[in-house]
Amino acid sequence: MASIYPEIRAALELKLSQISGIPSIAWENVNFSPTTGQPYVKARLVPTVREPAVRGTNPQQYYQGIFRVDCYVPDDGGPSAADELADKIIEAFDATTDVANGDIIVSIRYAERDLGNLDGPFYMVPVNIGWYIYA
Repeated sequence: MASIYPEIRAALELKLSQISGIPSIAWENVNFSPTTGQPYVKARLVPTVREPAVRGTNPQQYYQGIFRVDCYVPDDGGPSAADELADKIIEAFDATTDVANGDIIVSIRYAERDLGNLDGPFYMVPVNIGWYIYA
C-alpha cells in the first residue's frame, strides 16, 4: 500500500496556496532564498500518529499531524505584520473544516498561533494546523 502522506501534503499545500494575500511560499525541500525585507511563509508537514482506527484484520487507519506554517516578516517592525499574516492562515484553516484535493479529504482539528521570535533579519510567527484523516 502506498503512503497517503503525499496526498495529505498536496491537499494542505493547495489550500495554503489559495489564500489571498499570502506572500511567497517556501515549500519543504524546494530551493528558496528569502529576500531581506520581503515577507514569506514556510510550510512543513509533521505527521504525528498512524494507528488502526478499529481492531481486526485490515482496519481503517487513523492519521493525524501538524501542518506548520511559519510566517516571516522583516524584523524591527513590531509583531502586527506577522500577526496579520498568521490570522489569514488561521482563518483559512478554521477548526472543524475540511480540506480536499481529488478524492482525499483532510479534516482540520485546530489552527493556532505559537510564540513569535527573531530569526536573522526576520520576525517569525509559527502557525500550527492540526489535521486528521481516516483512510
